[in-house]
Amino acid sequence: MSKIKKYDEHVSHYAYVTYFKNEGMYKVKGSVHVHIEEATPGSIKRGYDHWHEVTDVELEFFINDKKCTYPGFKEMYGKLFGENKFDNYERELYDEFTENYLKNKVKIK
Repeated sequence: MSKIKKYDEHVSHYAYVTYFKNEGMYKVKGSVHVHIEEATPGSIKRGYDHWHEVTDVELEFFINDKKCTYPGFKEMYGKLFGENKFDNYERELYDEFTENYLKNKVKIK
């Protein structure tokens, strides 16, 4: 019988991190979903031990600590700040929560 030799190994992890951002009259909860993979030997030499990819950011809105429905908050935001302003605001929130995670990555042991 021939001997079996390991050819390759791939290890990955999943992280789910939740943040709150206080916007004064309301709060935004950002749930960041992340896929984390162990780095390849070449990238370890360059100082990277894990690779983090944010795969999704879920947003929830709270007024007086009560959760709002997404359509209701979007409509209210549009009425307060102008039609079509919510989409830009939402994109800014996605980017902000993503950047925050990437600056404070989950540590893998």
